[in-house]
Amino acid sequence: MTDQFDVAIVGYGPVGATLANLLVQQGLRVAVLEREGDVYHLARAGHLDAEVMRVLQSIDIADAFEPDTGQTKAMRFVNGDGKLLMEWKRGGERGPNGWVSDYMFYQPTLEGHMRKRLAGAPGFKQFLMHDVYEIESGADGVTVRAEDVVSNKLVSLRARYVVGCDGARSLVRRLIGATHEDLGFKQRWLVVNVNTHTDMGFEPVSTQICDPARPAYAGASGQRLRWEFMVHDGESSREMLRHENIWNLIENSVRPIKRDQGEIIRSAVYTFESLIAKRWRAGRLLIAGDAAHRMPPFLGQGMCAGVRDASNLAWKLAAVLQGRADEALLDTYESERAPHVTAFTRGAIEAGKFVQMSDPTEIAARMKDMQDNPKSFAPPNPHLGPGLSEVNGNNGIGRQFVQPVVNGQRLDDLVGHDFALVARAGFLTGAASPAALAGQWPGLKVVELSPDQAALLDPYAAVAVILRPDRYVHASVADSASLEQALAKLGGLLL
Repeated sequence: MTDQFDVAIVGYGPVGATLANLLVQQGLRVAVLEREGDVYHLARAGHLDAEVMRVLQSIDIADAFEPDTGQTKAMRFVNGDGKLLMEWKRGGERGPNGWVSDYMFYQPTLEGHMRKRLAGAPGFKQFLMHDVYEIESGADGVTVRAEDVVSNKLVSLRARYVVGCDGARSLVRRLIGATHEDLGFKQRWLVVNVNTHTDMGFEPVSTQICDPARPAYAGASGQRLRWEFMVHDGESSREMLRHENIWNLIENSVRPIKRDQGEIIRSAVYTFESLIAKRWRAGRLLIAGDAAHRMPPFLGQGMCAGVRDASNLAWKLAAVLQGRADEALLDTYESERAPHVTAFTRGAIEAGKFVQMSDPTEIAARMKDMQDNPKSFAPPNPHLGPGLSEVNGNNGIGRQFVQPVVNGQRLDDLVGHDFALVARAGFLTGAASPAALAGQWPGLKVVELSPDQAALLDPYAAVAVILRPDRYVHASVADSASLEQALAKLGGLLL
């Protein structure tokens, strides 16, 4: 007998696990198929930001996970001698999103929290050690066939939609027929993770080492250290991966340790690329995470982008599957996310070019500019591309709203996975009273800010804003008439 699900997810890394959690919490039946038997034991991603912590908050793991992280205090660009060129300072205090701006983390720990939350969840089933070999899409659903690599038995399941969170070599992307837009960055790098025997006392900062002889990166979180070294043309990956060569690089780096002070737990040569899939959906097949895009790691945004994909897609799938929206809503997933992730990718490319600069004339000009014009560095802050909201980019529309504490609760905890109306004190009266709105729009949470929080709406020149379930601003509200019009336009999404 073929099992029946609303959504089948191929791939159980952090993006697939985030999507599964979000869908299950909205009452959907979800299957995850993964060729590994457990959480992959080696770290790949190592940085996440406050926006991602809000997504983890929405799946009820952020508070438990935060003690397992290290808070990043700065991103620094230094030259080969360790001299500071540029710095992006980050405070260790909680910011407007309700979380510290940046965290270093150990990926297997994060995935463990995600899977623990899913364990025993109603409607959820995992197929570990299952290798998907065929996906057949039809008018009313998708059949997924996989082999249990332990028993060699074949498994078949049906789902209304399939999402490929299956990485750079995605089977689902190939079935969609998506080619890539290449943004022009391609370079091999050696990535090394080391566990030290004791805490070496390194500052919790990310350091980009702009050394023309060997551009590199160094990061630290307690006893877990990470280095990345650029591999030059003509250098073989096999030679770079020899432990003797790795330790020589570490011991002569800007942040050195001796080989008897730690143990290499992972080393790999990766080709950092800048690729955006040209098609993220074909009917009932969709892709997310590395299956949809890859970027250089210089901003630490690769996994963050995938988690944002999941957050954008989950509520749209739920609305379509629960009959509150036409499936055309799913077309806004790519149109909104692709320009957003492209902006981060271009930012990462520019940071990478800065790090990898090798021309003596360019280096001299860079040094003079840094000395004459001391500057800080900040990542992009793009708005969503065109989609559900027609005016993204105007007065903050299409960017994530902050997370204040209202009546003793964090905003996201108050509104859950629903749309939200966040209003100034005194606006919600008459036909726009909380009780009246709740009766007409049961899928809308109404939040009234206190008078001392009124300034949160000033950037929108509004008395209220409407937030989507992913906490991005959908619309600004000037008065009762514009509120009524905006809510009517959302229609079934609020039921």
